[in-house]
Amino acid sequence: MSGEPAVDRGRAIVRSHGVRLTALLSVVVFLGLAVYADVGTLLAALATVEWKTFGAVVGLTTVGYAFRFAKWHYYLRRLEIDVSIRASGITFFSGLMMVVTPGKAGEVWKAWFLRDERGVPASKTASVVVAERVTDLVALGAMAALGLVVYGRSSLPVVVVLGIVAVGIGLLRWRRASLAILGGLESLPVVGRHATDLERLYESAYRLFRVRPLVLSTLCSLAAWGLEGFALWVVLDGFGVEASVALGLFVFGLGSVVGAASMLPGGLAATEASMVGALVAFGYPEAVAAAATVVVRVGTLWYAAALGTAVFLAYEGTR
Repeated sequence: MSGEPAVDRGRAIVRSHGVRLTALLSVVVFLGLAVYADVGTLLAALATVEWKTFGAVVGLTTVGYAFRFAKWHYYLRRLEIDVSIRASGITFFSGLMMVVTPGKAGEVWKAWFLRDERGVPASKTASVVVAERVTDLVALGAMAALGLVVYGRSSLPVVVVLGIVAVGIGLLRWRRASLAILGGLESLPVVGRHATDLERLYESAYRLFRVRPLVLSTLCSLAAWGLEGFALWVVLDGFGVEASVALGLFVFGLGSVVGAASMLPGGLAATEASMVGALVAFGYPEAVAAAATVVVRVGTLWYAAALGTAVFLAYEGTR
């Protein structure tokens, strides 16, 4: 499949068993939550969710995507990649269909798409995808850190992930060491053939992780993911239970970081378990914790996958 255009690969991924398997895994996870919280009680809780509440979740998530698209397009401009807003938007939003891949690694498809459709070197735009994920983790880690600041609680996965991100950014900014490592890779039998692409990838990443773009893009990530954390608070409020916005941000951030660290497709199981466990630890009924998690995950993860697929298929239909 590596010789096929990115569009053909995207079409294959949309039809692939991998996405279907992720959907099946979601069903299994939701059934597990139903068993945990008692099926009847969970269904009764879900039945109380008003359409306007779910609509608010989708609306907040959509506004969040606008912030994330702004970050994506800003990165392209930083690298002097000249593509129109329309082409950039199609690339970004169609890439959302890859959120169900492990660690969202499938979003590197955006680099393939721009290469095949606009002739932009993939090694250059791949750094944008990496920068997106890193700044997302920083933002989510900051939200999860609210647990320590506000509630005096912390999580080992959050500390580990943020530690790895900090070390990675530090190494990236240490130009001499990074170039020395890349120089050493040239002598390796397989990797050496891609030394030029790796160096181009590093040079692009180095530009994106300067202080100004790092701060601006992280603020965009905080706004985007903060809106999804706010959506969790909206759902909890819709159940008529007492909750704070800080709690919504903390629980959503914690679940997302744990899900990312698990490297499972879409963070499935790990994210849900973390969110439900955190809510129960704060004294919420199991049914409310499970129902709120289901609503938020459908309105964020699966809404993203559906939106991305719709944009991609719409683009296919106009080619």
